Amino acid sequence: MPFTLNNNDVKGKVLDVQLYIAQCAVLAHNILYSTELKPGGASFLHEFDDTKSEHFLAGASSLFSPIFSLAKRGILVAGNHLWFEDAELGFIIENGLKKAKTWYRSSGNTIFGTLLMFAPITLGIAHCFATEGMKTNTQINLDNVVSITEQFLKNSTSEDCIYLTKALNNCVSNRILQSDKQEDNFNSFMEIHRNERTNLFEYTKFYEGRDLVFHELSHRYQISLKCGFSTFKRVYDENSNFRNATTQTYITLLSEKKDTHIAKRFGNEIATEVNKKTKETIKAGGIFTQEGKESIKALDTYLRTSQKREINPGSISDITATTIFLALLQGFRP
Repeated sequence: MPFTLNNNDVKGKVLDVQLYIAQCAVLAHNILYSTELKPGGASFLHEFDDTKSEHFLAGASSLFSPIFSLAKRGILVAGNHLWFEDAELGFIIENGLKKAKTWYRSSGNTIFGTLLMFAPITLGIAHCFATEGMKTNTQINLDNVVSITEQFLKNSTSEDCIYLTKALNNCVSNRILQSDKQEDNFNSFMEIHRNERTNLFEYTKFYEGRDLVFHELSHRYQISLKCGFSTFKRVYDENSNFRNATTQTYITLLSEKKDTHIAKRFGNEIATEVNKKTKETIKAGGIFTQEGKESIKALDTYLRTSQKREINPGSISDITATTIFLALLQGFRP
C-alpha cells in the first residue's frame, strides 16, 4: 500500500520536496529500464546496438537537475513569488538535454521523451505540494495536478517554444511522424507564429496527431492517467508487485494506442500489427496467467526479430515512465 511506515516521507521543507520529486523522476526512469519483461524495450538484458545500459543510467542521473529546478519554480508560482510564464519550461528542457549529452557518448538522447513528459507535470506536482502544506506523505489530487500543468503550458511563452524547437531539431527530428506538408518541420510552427505571442500548449496541439508524447501534453496526460495509472494501481493493489504492475501497464498502453515512434521508423502497418498482437496478449491474461506470460514473451521475440532492426515502442515507454513517476509520487514503492 502507498505510504507505509517504511517510506522516507517529507514534511514541510521546500528543499526536501524538490529532492523528493527529482528522486522520484530518476527512480521512475531506472525502474522502467530494469523491468523485465518489457516487449521491445531496452533493458540490462536487451541493450540496443548504439545505446547501452550505461547510456540510459547516465541519462537517468541527468534528469535530476532539470526536475529539481522545475520543482522549485512550481513551488514559487504557488506562493505567488513567480508568475506562471516565468517558469522557463522550454529553456530548462533544452538545457537539460544539452547537459545530459555531456555524460555519455551515444548518437541518441536517452531522456528526451521522458524529460518532455516529466517537465511540465513536475511544475503541476510541485505547485500542488506547495498548496497542500509541502507534505509529500499524502496522496495528491492528480486531476488538480494536470489542470495546473495545463495552466503552465498555456501561460508559457514564445521563448519557451523557441527553446523546445532547438531541442527537437537537435534530438528527435527523425522520430515524429511525417506531415503531408513537405515543409512542415519543427521550425514551421515558429514560422507561422513568428509575429504572435504563442505558447507550448499551442505548440503541442500543432503536433498532437503525429506523436503520442505531444498528444499527452495537449490532452492533460489522459493516457497516462486513465489508462496507465489506473492499470498500474489495479495490478499493484492485487499483488503488491511493482515489476508486474509495470509490465502490465506497459503492454496495456501498447494495446490501447499505436506507438508513433514505431510508425515513424517502420510504418503504420507495423505499428498496427504490434497493436493487434498486444491486444491478443492482454486477452490471454497478460501477467495474470501462464498463457498471458507466454504471449508477452512471444510479443517480445516478434519485436526484436521480425524486422532488420529491433522494434522499440519508444512513445509507450515514455508514457509508462510517466505512469511510474506518478505512482511513486502517490506513495507506491518497489
